[in-house]
Amino acid sequence: PKRPLLDVQVKKVVPKSPIKDNNLKLRSKDDSPNVASSIKNGSDKNGSATPSKPSKFYSSSTSPCTPSSSKASSSTSSPSAPKLLEPKFQLWVDKYKPGTLKQIIGQQGDKSNVNKLIKWLKAWHSNHAGNKKIPKPSPWAKDDSGAFFKAALLSGPPGVGKTTTAHLVCKELNLDTVEFNASDTRSKRLLHEEITELLSSKSLTPYMQGGSATSRNHVLIMDEVDGMAGNEDRGGIQELISLIKGSKIPVICMCNDRNHPKIRSLVNYCFDLRFFKPRADQIKGAMMSICFKEGLKIKPDVLNNIIASTNQDIRLVLNHLSMLAAKRDSEMVVTNKELKLGAWEVLRKVFTENERKGMSLYDKLDLFFYDYSIAPLFVHENYLNVVPHAAEAKSKKDKMKLFAVAAASLCNGDLVDRAIRSHNAWSLLPTQAVFSSLIPGETLEGHVGGMVNFPEWLGKNSKKNKMDRLAQEIQSHTRLKASASNEAVRLDYARALRDSILQPLIRNGSEGVEASLAVMKEYSLLREDIESLNELALWNGFTDPMSTIDSKVKAAFTRAYNKNPVMTPFSISSAGVKKARSTQDTAGLDELNEDGEEVGGGEEEEEGEPDPMADGMIMAKKKTKAESTKEPKKKKEPKARGGGRGRGSKK
Repeated sequence: PKRPLLDVQVKKVVPKSPIKDNNLKLRSKDDSPNVASSIKNGSDKNGSATPSKPSKFYSSSTSPCTPSSSKASSSTSSPSAPKLLEPKFQLWVDKYKPGTLKQIIGQQGDKSNVNKLIKWLKAWHSNHAGNKKIPKPSPWAKDDSGAFFKAALLSGPPGVGKTTTAHLVCKELNLDTVEFNASDTRSKRLLHEEITELLSSKSLTPYMQGGSATSRNHVLIMDEVDGMAGNEDRGGIQELISLIKGSKIPVICMCNDRNHPKIRSLVNYCFDLRFFKPRADQIKGAMMSICFKEGLKIKPDVLNNIIASTNQDIRLVLNHLSMLAAKRDSEMVVTNKELKLGAWEVLRKVFTENERKGMSLYDKLDLFFYDYSIAPLFVHENYLNVVPHAAEAKSKKDKMKLFAVAAASLCNGDLVDRAIRSHNAWSLLPTQAVFSSLIPGETLEGHVGGMVNFPEWLGKNSKKNKMDRLAQEIQSHTRLKASASNEAVRLDYARALRDSILQPLIRNGSEGVEASLAVMKEYSLLREDIESLNELALWNGFTDPMSTIDSKVKAAFTRAYNKNPVMTPFSISSAGVKKARSTQDTAGLDELNEDGEEVGGGEEEEEGEPDPMADGMIMAKKKTKAESTKEPKKKKEPKARGGGRGRGSKK
């Protein structure tokens, strides 16, 4: 007779549970009716059983009742749990990511940004507990600890370790991190909904790890805040600033472009930590050790070219080295990283010797075309701060000769620029690039000593245009009394007119107000013209006469001027004109009756001459309340109704 199916399935098919518990035993047939019935219901004709629901001891991919071959059934060993295999290939960026603060390239030392960030985070809660008031530091303070700010801004080019620094510092101080990067939508509404509660709530990490309480030891990290733009992130920067003001936890913001217009407003509320690119020798030493560990033999010159082509981006250098290791080809063609340089970086490349070593003639000319409108101004402003490294620049006299050659070249560049702007000869731009960038860079090749200065010509040109506008206004106001040009107003008339108005106020105080107003009326000068005259006549080294006048005298002068203001010769009041136009437009629009006859006021209005008192150039004395009440009121005569044909009419 055939053996029961249940005994076979229970003994041979059902394996042991993968749970490592020696005390766990399977129940027998009699003790486990539920198990037997489930197996019986799921068995097919061939004797294999397929359960409707997977066992809780197995994953859905492995069935506990899968039929096995005779070889497998004879084996008494139970299957072991699968082990996670480490990936055979891993990106070098992730594999050699710094695990400690000491492994961050270029951030060692007491004055490094890592140590500044650690000190700032340690003292954050004590500084903002409300017990002490910390004054706002000066923007030019060198030893600022950032105690006043509730947020820190890490800025610098990509690949220098900003994000890694923030995470490792928080890990070093046992702080939990919550990060929002550019892939998250960070609009004003979402920031207000999600981050507002986060900035005031507590961290649940200690409670989830078995602790008995929550803590406020968490930090908000906002990565790539300069990318908060467009419709999706509209209003994000303003909302972030308002959240920082009321935050109860530290906030760390990161950006690549610190000079972005949106970041300028954020910098005023953040502890400014600027990350600079590590030196090429620092990157080279770390990369050589990685190449030794990976068994990659690379020439030092090739590694230097890779570092220079990536603009000292550590992340990109590791990617290039991993490609070399995969191809086993040390002669891989390395292309330069496409960069968007600002005027400050372009100027350093024009004069720095190390930057110009591997550049061709065309590369040097391309520096001018990053921004050909402002590049010559930067060169002209900073070429005297360059320290030449040439052998001919040993003495001061030899340096002066080099500077003279550079100055002559800049003058020729200005002449070419004038020809380009005046005749639209844009084909001369390469010629201007030679005179304004290439020749000064070749002549003064060395390094820029000190800070790169912004061109002062822009500010001086703006001030010149303002002075021309003020002189034009003074000339137009005084045209009836003085026949002077703009140049004569600035050189001859401005100082004399200013002293004639201000000296009575300085000598006589409030009693000289009438004399000052008389001069202003004589030359038709307005109240704003006094400041214009003072600005035109004030030279360096002279004191401002307006500062010597008492504030009470100024107030009395202003009140007197407002009561009897000065009118310019071309002032016209438009009130009388509008009134005249309205009367002319309504003329001839008399009402008509049903028969088509005119129903007018009876008498036609006589067209008289315009009222001279309505002219804006005539100053009429206003009537006081007493004078207006003394005038007798005219009695209104009753109008006769019906044209004298009524009952009471006289015949």
